[in-house]
Amino acid sequence: MDVGSEDGDKSSTQTASRVSTTSHPDAFDALSSGYNHNLTATTAVQRQCSDSSFDDESTLTSSQTNRSSRRVGQQMNVSQDDESTLTSSQTNRSSRGVADGIVEDDDEDTERHQPCSSDFFQTTKIDEFGFIRSPDSKLTVSSRSATVDLVTLRKREKKWLYMLSNWSHFMNNKYEKVRERCRKGIPPSLRGRAWKHLCGATFHMEFSVNRHVFEEVSAQAGDQRWVDDIKKDLNRQFPEHVMFSRSGPYGKGGKKDLFELLKAYTVLHPEEGYCQGQAPIASVLLMHMPLRDAFYCFVQICHKYLPGYYSAGLEAIQIDGDILFQLLKEKSKLSYRHLKKHHVEPMLYMVEWFMCIYCRTLPWPTVLRIWDMFFCEGVKVLFKVAVVLLRYGLGTNEQLKEFNDFHSTVTRLKNLPYNITNEDFLINKVSVIDILINSYSCICRLDLNGTPTFRKREFSPYLP
Repeated sequence: MDVGSEDGDKSSTQTASRVSTTSHPDAFDALSSGYNHNLTATTAVQRQCSDSSFDDESTLTSSQTNRSSRRVGQQMNVSQDDESTLTSSQTNRSSRGVADGIVEDDDEDTERHQPCSSDFFQTTKIDEFGFIRSPDSKLTVSSRSATVDLVTLRKREKKWLYMLSNWSHFMNNKYEKVRERCRKGIPPSLRGRAWKHLCGATFHMEFSVNRHVFEEVSAQAGDQRWVDDIKKDLNRQFPEHVMFSRSGPYGKGGKKDLFELLKAYTVLHPEEGYCQGQAPIASVLLMHMPLRDAFYCFVQICHKYLPGYYSAGLEAIQIDGDILFQLLKEKSKLSYRHLKKHHVEPMLYMVEWFMCIYCRTLPWPTVLRIWDMFFCEGVKVLFKVAVVLLRYGLGTNEQLKEFNDFHSTVTRLKNLPYNITNEDFLINKVSVIDILINSYSCICRLDLNGTPTFRKREFSPYLP
């Protein structure tokens, strides 16, 4: 299969503190054979129980191809009932703390009567991403990547296997090829392992001074205030996914892993603690890899990609909100003037977009494609996606007449139409947009992806 040509963005842009890729070789064997989309949901959730074994390249498993999961249009609960209450300060509070008055769900009775695995999968419809569908729904192919024929898929997998087994060479000498393949979408069977390489987690797990950190922090009980907050949020993370559901055979184990990951991070950073925006991120990682792997990827996201996003006060995300508004002024003056006219500040709509890396906002196939690009190119991908959503979500002068006040504009941004959020449209627009402006400094490729950066970043200890 020929790799498509690159679309713009020849020089990667990024703030100096947000580097996004790593460079280190890793022995990478092939997966076991078989290809069946109908078995995908089962294999996806079983990653939480044990590490996958990788045998021989000729027996590459495409039944592991769809370990990902889907949630279309899932939104975080931000009240839009009263214009005066939609302020930036309230957005900060709702994103950081545990909402007042929320009663922790009690699923002891459900867990006490968990159905056996065979009964559950015989009576439950599950889509290719692991989400439980209603009995009346039809399981249709809902992503472009799911329609790729087996021959093409195998070719892509072989290319990625070779690239992963020669990671340093590609990252130091052929980064553009890595970026190109990430933009086309990582094969689902290799997505979790590719994410680990891209973010530097593989190196930390195997070679760095941090390789035993997870065992050290997971053995500790953790601060009770953070533990209580985490427990309150467990039942709210993707309850329609088999890994976190209340009715399936895997929900209890999935929520246990989610708790352990978030608790371990609070032990690693007791001063930062736990933020509600972290739970969705950890959940998506656990859908694609075992607990220990997910922990190291999670730390890399919080340390290297989105530093300061989950700290008290949300100062980093407020700064990025100002950058986004300046980007919009350059790329879509019409949308910029409309938002400014109705006093719609970036913090009112971009907090859940950026803090959750769009996993609570966009269709699931689109989310996975954005994550593929995010792990490769860094936080600039979040800006590019936001600019596209704002430009096409608000639309032309005629379309803007429908959103003629503060409330209708915010409502529109919280409920974007599928023709804008689907992966084909959005990823194509994101791939070609250029965001080189004065307020978003351009630095050379090696500062983002080469040996100099990986040396500075990967040898820094997690623990003092």
